[in-house]
Amino acid sequence: MHEMSVAEGILKIAFDVMNKNNCSTIRSIGLKVGEMSGVELESLTMAFTVLTRGTPADGAQLKINRVPITAVCNQCHKTFRVDRYNFFCPECDGVLILQSGRELLVEFVDVD
Repeated sequence: MHEMSVAEGILKIAFDVMNKNNCSTIRSIGLKVGEMSGVELESLTMAFTVLTRGTPADGAQLKINRVPITAVCNQCHKTFRVDRYNFFCPECDGVLILQSGRELLVEFVDVD
């Protein structure tokens, strides 16, 4: 379950923010998670809950912004949302170039 190591990385970032700002509590962490990131959100949330017990992040909320898979056609240059990992243009059958959907990043850390 790689979500445990992802949760550890998120917490490291959050604790760094907390320490740099001389705070004592983490209230929430905002994440941007792409549909193709390979992260199972339920497992990530469970791992986060387990790792935060007894820490300054105990009870903190993960606020997850799910990013859809979008791509632009290399021929007609139209942008589309990708469904079922079909990377061919529905308009001209050109190859779609990925624009979003692989993100996995911390957008914000709310600390006190």
